[in-house]
Amino acid sequence: MQIEAQIREFILQNLYFSEDTPIGDEDSFLQTGAIDSMGVMELVSFVQSRFGVTVAPSEVVVEHFDSIRQLAQFIQRKLAAKGANTREQAVTADPVRTIASEEQTTGPQQILA
Repeated sequence: MQIEAQIREFILQNLYFSEDTPIGDEDSFLQTGAIDSMGVMELVSFVQSRFGVTVAPSEVVVEHFDSIRQLAQFIQRKLAAKGANTREQAVTADPVRTIASEEQTTGPQQILA
Protein backbone atom coordinates (compact mmCIF):
# COMPACT_ATOMS: atom_id res chain seq x y z
CA MET A 1 0.00 0.00 0.00
CA GLN A 2 1.29 3.44 -0.89
CA ILE A 3 2.41 5.75 1.91
CA GLU A 4 -0.37 8.24 1.12
CA ALA A 5 -3.01 5.52 1.36
CA GLN A 6 -1.67 4.31 4.70
CA ILE A 7 -1.69 7.86 6.09
CA ARG A 8 -5.22 8.49 4.81
CA GLU A 9 -6.46 5.22 6.27
CA PHE A 10 -4.97 6.05 9.68
CA ILE A 11 -6.44 9.56 9.67
CA LEU A 12 -9.90 8.40 8.62
CA GLN A 13 -9.98 5.58 11.15
CA ASN A 14 -8.42 7.42 14.09
CA LEU A 15 -8.49 11.19 13.72
CA TYR A 16 -10.89 12.57 11.11
CA PHE A 17 -14.52 12.47 12.22
CA SER A 18 -16.21 14.00 9.16
CA GLU A 19 -17.07 10.97 7.06
CA ASP A 20 -19.20 12.96 4.62
CA THR A 21 -16.27 15.16 3.55
CA PRO A 22 -13.34 13.34 1.96
CA ILE A 23 -9.81 14.51 2.71
CA GLY A 24 -7.53 15.03 -0.29
CA ASP A 25 -3.78 14.57 -0.49
CA GLU A 26 -3.20 18.33 -0.63
CA ASP A 27 -5.82 19.39 1.95
CA SER A 28 -4.30 21.26 4.88
CA PHE A 29 -4.94 19.51 8.18
CA LEU A 30 -4.96 22.89 9.93
CA GLN A 31 -7.33 24.65 7.52
CA THR A 32 -9.78 21.76 7.33
CA GLY A 33 -9.61 21.08 11.06
CA ALA A 34 -8.95 17.42 10.29
CA ILE A 35 -6.35 17.09 13.04
CA ASP A 36 -5.87 18.92 16.32
CA SER A 37 -2.69 19.09 18.42
CA MET A 38 -3.36 15.74 20.08
CA GLY A 39 -4.00 14.28 16.64
CA VAL A 40 -0.59 15.47 15.50
CA MET A 41 1.01 13.57 18.36
CA GLU A 42 -0.94 10.44 17.40
CA LEU A 43 0.16 10.94 13.80
CA VAL A 44 3.81 11.20 14.89
CA SER A 45 3.47 7.98 16.86
CA PHE A 46 1.84 6.28 13.85
CA VAL A 47 4.62 7.43 11.49
CA GLN A 48 7.33 6.15 13.81
CA SER A 49 5.73 2.77 14.42
CA ARG A 50 4.38 2.08 10.92
CA PHE A 51 7.39 3.25 8.91
CA GLY A 52 10.19 2.65 11.43
CA VAL A 53 11.58 6.16 11.31
CA THR A 54 12.42 8.53 14.13
CA VAL A 55 10.70 11.91 14.18
CA ALA A 56 12.57 14.53 16.22
CA PRO A 57 10.49 17.17 18.02
CA SER A 58 12.07 19.80 15.76
CA GLU A 59 10.65 17.96 12.72
CA VAL A 60 7.04 18.21 13.90
CA VAL A 61 6.31 21.33 11.86
CA VAL A 62 3.65 22.47 9.41
CA GLU A 63 6.00 21.86 6.47
CA HIS A 64 6.01 18.13 7.30
CA PHE A 65 2.68 17.46 9.02
CA ASP A 66 0.02 19.62 7.32
CA SER A 67 -1.25 17.36 4.55
CA ILE A 68 -1.14 13.78 3.43
CA ARG A 69 1.20 14.68 0.57
CA GLN A 70 3.61 16.66 2.76
CA LEU A 71 3.72 13.90 5.34
CA ALA A 72 4.27 11.22 2.70
CA GLN A 73 7.16 13.19 1.21
CA PHE A 74 8.66 13.66 4.68
CA ILE A 75 8.41 9.91 5.33
CA GLN A 76 9.97 9.12 1.94
CA ARG A 77 12.93 11.40 2.74
CA LYS A 78 13.36 9.77 6.15
CA LEU A 79 13.22 6.28 4.65
CA ALA A 80 15.74 7.23 1.96
CA ALA A 81 18.11 8.65 4.60
CA LYS A 82 17.65 5.54 6.74
CA GLY A 83 18.42 3.34 3.73
CA ALA A 84 21.53 5.36 2.90
CA ASN A 85 22.75 5.04 6.49
CA THR A 86 22.13 1.29 6.45
CA ARG A 87 24.04 0.88 3.17
CA GLU A 88 26.89 3.04 4.51
CA GLN A 89 27.13 0.91 7.65
CA ALA A 90 27.15 -2.28 5.57
CA VAL A 91 29.95 -0.99 3.34
CA THR A 92 31.97 0.07 6.35
CA ALA A 93 31.45 -3.29 8.04
CA ASP A 94 32.34 -5.44 5.01
CA PRO A 95 36.16 -4.98 5.20
CA VAL A 96 36.12 -5.95 8.86
CA ARG A 97 34.17 -9.10 8.11
CA THR A 98 36.53 -9.90 5.23
CA ILE A 99 39.62 -9.61 7.44
CA ALA A 100 38.00 -11.69 10.17
CA SER A 101 36.97 -14.33 7.60
CA GLU A 102 40.49 -14.54 6.20
CA GLU A 103 41.96 -15.00 9.67
CA GLN A 104 39.55 -17.85 10.32
CA THR A 105 40.40 -19.65 7.07
CA THR A 106 44.17 -19.16 7.14
CA GLY A 107 44.70 -19.32 10.86
CA PRO A 108 46.85 -16.98 12.92
CA GLN A 109 49.91 -15.61 11.19
CA GLN A 110 53.24 -16.24 12.86
CA ILE A 111 55.51 -13.27 13.01
CA LEU A 112 59.15 -14.19 12.53
CA ALA A 113 61.70 -12.12 14.38
